[in-house]
Amino acid sequence: MQNQNKKFLKMVEPMKTGELLAKEGFISQENIHEALVLQKKVEESSPREEHRLFGMILCEQNLITPWDNYYVLHKYNKLQSIQWTLVSKKVLTNEVIQKAEKDSQEQDIPLISSLINTKLVSTMQMKSLLFNLFHIPFKFINDFTYNEKDSTILIQVMDKQKSLENKSIPLVIKNNTILFGITDPENILSLRKSNDLFPQYRFKTVFISFAHFSKLHDKLYKSDSKTALPVKKPLDLSLLLNFKTFIKDPEKQNDSIQTMYERYELLRQLIGNPKRTDLQNEFNQFVIQTHKKITQEYNNQIVKFSFKRENRDVKIIAFPKI
Repeated sequence: MQNQNKKFLKMVEPMKTGELLAKEGFISQENIHEALVLQKKVEESSPREEHRLFGMILCEQNLITPWDNYYVLHKYNKLQSIQWTLVSKKVLTNEVIQKAEKDSQEQDIPLISSLINTKLVSTMQMKSLLFNLFHIPFKFINDFTYNEKDSTILIQVMDKQKSLENKSIPLVIKNNTILFGITDPENILSLRKSNDLFPQYRFKTVFISFAHFSKLHDKLYKSDSKTALPVKKPLDLSLLLNFKTFIKDPEKQNDSIQTMYERYELLRQLIGNPKRTDLQNEFNQFVIQTHKKITQEYNNQIVKFSFKRENRDVKIIAFPKI
């Protein structure tokens, strides 16, 4: 009976970061193995160095983005929070953290800024903490001036009310990349949804203080006008066309298949095709049958799906991941 209990405990052991990212289609088992080898080498060469989170190693290898990592860990309730980290490292006690959280909520100020303002955590400590947890830098935005030419685009991508609600703000646009200042890690989730509405841009982030956010908000939106003419920018579909996902078990990877379906239909619309609805089930069956055919033919387990544009059509490309 004892052996059976041990076997059961092993079966329900929580999935690790790499496994969750693979389940969602962001990386492959080969990527996990390569990152584990690198992690072991670093730990052996620098045993005194602080243990690095596995997701951050994947970010450094450009296998995933910080947004991918945050989204997946948040979805499965596996995020290592700022509060827990500060307590576990004995920077602050649990009681102090709870009071700081209560104070920040009452003042409607993000916890990061509240901790710095009250000097419970130094700016240098917070910089290090945020980068180690989320692979996103903390920046001081002093004497910042908006490019008037870009302001109209930035306001259209995030309006005044949405900026206030999320306490995040667009800063700079360069080529097809827009840099946002965020004041709280959870801003990543709302920006991720916003990015789906503007696929011609790539969104990136830096942490900023709430004080800087307030000043920047006044600067950007003081010239906000409801009559401002929209600025048309040629669609750069490369970001959507670069999408890829790895499917090992199509019966279980529903979220990965749904994401692929949504991006596929969005691509079709953006290149001039009419909007279609209620094709999710048909798409799922296509993925399942394609996966079955390829894995049987090549005697493998994982299939890599991606997109290819051909004039006004979008093809789904599937290859065995061996």
